[in-house]
Amino acid sequence: MPATISKSMQASQRRERFREYMRKLNPTAPARLTIDSGLVVEDLHGSLFKTLAARADLEPGSQQLLVGGTGSGKTTELLLAEKWLEQQGQTLSLYIDISFETDLSGLNSGALLASFGLHLAKAYSRRGFEGDLDAASKRILKNARSEIEEFARGTTKTVWVRDEVQEYDPYEQYGHYVTESVPGKLQPIFPALQRDIQAIQLPLEAFLTAVQERSLDIVTIFDGLDRLPSPDRFWTVVDQDFRALRQMRVGVMAAAPQSILYGQGRAVSEHFDRVHQIRALSPDPEAGGHLKSVLSHRSGTDMMEQDVVELICEGSGGVLRDLITLARDAGEAAYIEGAEQILFEHAVAAIKQLGESCLRGLGPEQIGILWRLKKERSFDVAANPNIELLVTGRVLEYSATDFRVHPALAPLLPKPETK
Repeated sequence: MPATISKSMQASQRRERFREYMRKLNPTAPARLTIDSGLVVEDLHGSLFKTLAARADLEPGSQQLLVGGTGSGKTTELLLAEKWLEQQGQTLSLYIDISFETDLSGLNSGALLASFGLHLAKAYSRRGFEGDLDAASKRILKNARSEIEEFARGTTKTVWVRDEVQEYDPYEQYGHYVTESVPGKLQPIFPALQRDIQAIQLPLEAFLTAVQERSLDIVTIFDGLDRLPSPDRFWTVVDQDFRALRQMRVGVMAAAPQSILYGQGRAVSEHFDRVHQIRALSPDPEAGGHLKSVLSHRSGTDMMEQDVVELICEGSGGVLRDLITLARDAGEAAYIEGAEQILFEHAVAAIKQLGESCLRGLGPEQIGILWRLKKERSFDVAANPNIELLVTGRVLEYSATDFRVHPALAPLLPKPETK
């Protein structure tokens, strides 16, 4: 019996150790939770968040763009910038993940302003700013909130419709009332509407004035725009919503789709005060200190030898989400096999699994492009098929002239079809 109990306790302790490892290396954990848990290396991109926040703090109303591949750490940098601004005590920061607010495939002009208005009104109440207002000021803000909510969520109105009659009698009422639905900007699914953006500016300015009277600047942080299905959608909101926010002197920090940097015929820098780009970190062993620090900061290196750490860093290609995913999947493989540590073969299996997921769905044309890049280091970043490979993470950008096939995908590429 004692031996049985001891074995059971050992199994329980092992499970808890692996559970803690998996918790700290969860690639899908909310970024805010990861930051609050102290699992983020803040200087990973040269303290980029401080650069973002400092510009917003020094230039009220400035607009900045953050561009990077999927899983590069954009959300973390935006949230760290929000935290830094809040610590200064002179800024009301509103973080908005627009992908949770509305259907991005139907995003149209006015949607960002609508979401901004809802978050601004909520933040004003949550901070207790209304407590010292007089009755008239409270009534103005209450009406402004109603207008913002109708703009965002939609409303209904009653309309008199005249009936067609053959013989008209001026003393009779020929008609009836009908109820019409006016769609809002943040409906789950809605068509593109040509609504005048100025319609929302007046109620927004009621809240903006109330906040600014407290000597607070306003910065809104739009996350999720990098998930837009096409750059055209992004430019729609830049031309309308961002311009309106600039007129109202509201600072903006926003994530954007990587594709807007390449081949779209519009100079991004002309529309923003500053454009920041996050590239993949170098996976080379001599320059891979940052990648190792991510695993070490999350206690991942406690479960693996140095050669396993280096293999996972190399296999990630320098993409943060891939790095954490590989470490987690390798840990799961070790747990399944009954190992106490993550071994080399567990890391190899995790990298192969990631490579297979990258390979899935590639056609002959894409495979040919990847082979040319792999063999000749030739990559035309302005070509549409190439941009797609870059956006989906099959190709990684390390500098303006350094593009490489993802190292997990490269060894699995089939030979291109010969014509």
